[in-house]
Amino acid sequence: MAERKSPNRWSMRVLYLALCLTLVFLHLLPLDTLPRGWAGPDLMLALTFAWVLRRPDYVPPLLIAGVFLLTDLLFQRPPGLWAAFVLISSQTLRNREAGLRDLTFAMEWLNVATTLVALTIGYRIVLTIMLVDQVPLGLSLMQLVATLVVYPLVAFASQTVLRVRKIAPGDVDALGGRT
Repeated sequence: MAERKSPNRWSMRVLYLALCLTLVFLHLLPLDTLPRGWAGPDLMLALTFAWVLRRPDYVPPLLIAGVFLLTDLLFQRPPGLWAAFVLISSQTLRNREAGLRDLTFAMEWLNVATTLVALTIGYRIVLTIMLVDQVPLGLSLMQLVATLVVYPLVAFASQTVLRVRKIAPGDVDALGGRT
């Protein structure tokens, strides 16, 4: 019988880490000396949510926390706050993954949208309570909308190019565990 060879879990974890580090590097490149008046999408967050909803075993919580803690330190945000919010959000989506597996992409997108909105509002509320300077509300909303718009592209690229597909009911490895 023809057997489909699935990629190794550890190689996909390394790929996720490499993609995130590449996005951080590109974000830190000094391409423009003037501050931008617009906010682009958070591609790393979209990538994380897409992978958590497709193959949660490829992005363990400790890896997500480490990557986003590193971004907190490099982007000079309050250390650990954004990482904690992203970790809680990704765990919420991870818990919903089994129920979303058989639903349409529109329902997945709606779940990601509600999670992103809650994440953005919660983060801004905590920053406001702690009296931390933050970006204007317009830029936060612009980034939220841009991330929601780019999420289908990230999910499509993850599925077609990177082969991060949803787990099918019959996908098991040699030991009987999920692949």
